[in-house]
Amino acid sequence: MGDSDCGGCKKREENIYWSHFQTVQFFQILCGHYDLQLAIPQKFADNLREKLADSVSLKGPSGAIWNVDLEAEGDKLYLKYGWKEFVEEHSLRENDVLVFKYNGNLQFDVTMFDGLTLCEKEASYFIRHCEHRELTIRAIPISATPNSYHETAANESSSHEEFEVTARKNPGNGFASINQSTQAYGRPRKRPKSRNGGPSHVYPLQLKSNRRPVTEDEKGKAIQAASAAAVGDSFTVVMQECHVYKGFFLTIPAEWARSHLPQKNINVSLHVNEKTWLAKCYYKTSSHGLAGSGWKNFALDNFLEKDDACVFSLVSQSDSAVVFNVSIFRVVEEVVAPNRVIGTPSRKSLHPI
Repeated sequence: MGDSDCGGCKKREENIYWSHFQTVQFFQILCGHYDLQLAIPQKFADNLREKLADSVSLKGPSGAIWNVDLEAEGDKLYLKYGWKEFVEEHSLRENDVLVFKYNGNLQFDVTMFDGLTLCEKEASYFIRHCEHRELTIRAIPISATPNSYHETAANESSSHEEFEVTARKNPGNGFASINQSTQAYGRPRKRPKSRNGGPSHVYPLQLKSNRRPVTEDEKGKAIQAASAAAVGDSFTVVMQECHVYKGFFLTIPAEWARSHLPQKNINVSLHVNEKTWLAKCYYKTSSHGLAGSGWKNFALDNFLEKDDACVFSLVSQSDSAVVFNVSIFRVVEEVVAPNRVIGTPSRKSLHPI
């Protein structure tokens, strides 16, 4: 058999592997700034880019799941927002070896090996990921949210900021304190290119609820309970599809925003019990709204669903930032993780924010 025949066989084998195998995998050795981001191997990214959305799940040996943003820089893909938490909670160190097994459905099973002993990290089987603690809740409906916040977020990619948060219980007032650091990127992200030079398809994250059907009576009770619980300087929202299933943007009620928020983009800190999320509030055409990866991760981490009601209680504010305690009233108490589905390709980069 000639070299050309062998090359043809090799190509066919590769096509079968990437197109038909239910499970594909890669490994990475942690090095450099491994705690800030992790690159997806180029060959893996080239072959599976169109099957991946802008957010994936990492399932550790303990069975706990972390939501991590997948971001494009040029033709490369990186695990970014949420990755640092995954690294810290598993006590990963330089030269540790991680094996990523992709089984479809936008989820990777990750096994971890100690870089010194080359044995599996025993502690990785005993991690308790407490990102969705029992929640208290309050809220009320608002009008539909405009698309303008997506446009504003995309236009601001040249001043992209990443936030790292450490939340600690403050015995004095019960609120979490925040250590925030920012890292600025001077150039906007470019759309990734496919191997033939054309623009690569990027699929925005969309979710499909697995929750049982809810009744109008249940929806009404959630709103009623939220309305009764909303006191002090707060505003209330009932979740819609654009808040929690796709798009991931939320308008702040105009009257409340006019009284409390400056007419510019500001940082927002969202607290639920002892956990903290940092998001961005965008201002455009007399409206304020939460958009981008910060709000999206808040919705994902708290398993928010359509018709769940939330109360945003003001804790503190300044000219550049605002802090909220968020309470959640679920229409259905039982939490069931939604399915991730692939939508229509986006014309934007994986993450404008």
